[in-house]
Amino acid sequence: MCALAIGRQDSIFKDLTIDRSCLSDIYKDTTHFAGLSMLWQKVFVLSALAIADAHPGTHGIRLNKRDSRLEVTLEPSTSGTPTEVIATIKNNGANDLNLLKVGTILDDKLPVQRVVVTDQSGGLVSFRGIEPSIQYDALRPNHFQFLSAGESIAVAIDVANVHYFEKSGRFSVIADGLIPVGLASSTSFDQPAIAFKSNAINIDVDAVAASRLMVAPALAERTNVQAGCNETTSDASLKALANCQVLALAAAADAADPSSKRFVEYFGTNSSETRNIVVTRLRNVAQECSTTNSGVSRYFCYDYYGVCEIDGPLNAYTAWDVNTMVMCPLFYGLPPLPQGCHRQCQATTTIHETTHCEAVYEPHTNDYAYAYNASVALPPERALQNADNYSLYANAVYMSC
Repeated sequence: MCALAIGRQDSIFKDLTIDRSCLSDIYKDTTHFAGLSMLWQKVFVLSALAIADAHPGTHGIRLNKRDSRLEVTLEPSTSGTPTEVIATIKNNGANDLNLLKVGTILDDKLPVQRVVVTDQSGGLVSFRGIEPSIQYDALRPNHFQFLSAGESIAVAIDVANVHYFEKSGRFSVIADGLIPVGLASSTSFDQPAIAFKSNAINIDVDAVAASRLMVAPALAERTNVQAGCNETTSDASLKALANCQVLALAAAADAADPSSKRFVEYFGTNSSETRNIVVTRLRNVAQECSTTNSGVSRYFCYDYYGVCEIDGPLNAYTAWDVNTMVMCPLFYGLPPLPQGCHRQCQATTTIHETTHCEAVYEPHTNDYAYAYNASVALPPERALQNADNYSLYANAVYMSC
């Protein structure tokens, strides 16, 4: 039985570390990975996510050029809650749309960032929550919001649920990002993600009152720690890390080849600057996957906070600022290695998650789009920062897609 020790962290979240007395059973039967140390000394810490230019459905310091198909309008709520805003999303296009709810502005279940909040000086208000990574083959109609052409939907967003206000005052709120989409009743991402940008509105926030509404601190207070990795998840994690290293190095080698048409397919450009960034990021990912005790990230092999089952088919989730990731139960149902072009597996999911970690390569990647069609349709500057472009690229190199 592996136990976890509670430590101290600068943020409001507690740092969790593996009790080394339990590591012996984690390393069982790993001699066939000679020269590779697989499982990091990593445990999940629920914490802040990307604020700057991040996650589909919300954020970004760089404002997106709005797609005319979606119009997003913010207005203050009349509910009497000062930190609540109403977002009205209108389909201005000629076609009906299926908008992804999980992890986007439409997500009212997971503690994800749905809007960007800034103070009077333009500084970002700290976001405290998770960034979910979905298993897109397991998506169901209930994970989408159907929006007919010409129709609108209004959603309430309480910014205090996932934002930490250090002081009271007036703050600006804006919705800015991309949202994965399918046509009609489709649950596949067969269309490019739709960019949107709302108007900005001001709200007055009492910091003390807002702190009582945060969802994240309640999650952080859970200290009744249970057993850690079991034999099955330990073995799968070890293999995933070994395969992550191999696939990331192979993808880095392909990216270093200026004649690679595959690189242009996945990143939309053949510029040497972009190649250098991709090569370095992938090499850093490979290095991170090669160590158990000297890496910069933390790894958790079970859903300590119970976030995986709240909503959406989640493979994993990552807290980029503290470089921690947690693998959900669905992760362990994926095959260890790619079984086909553009298919998810444990190795490429590990690559995806590791690119989210800020200390592996800065800036960290985001989730602007999921799956092949939507990811390769991103403009080059977005593809460079989209986690799925890296995992899909590694898959393509391995499978010779």
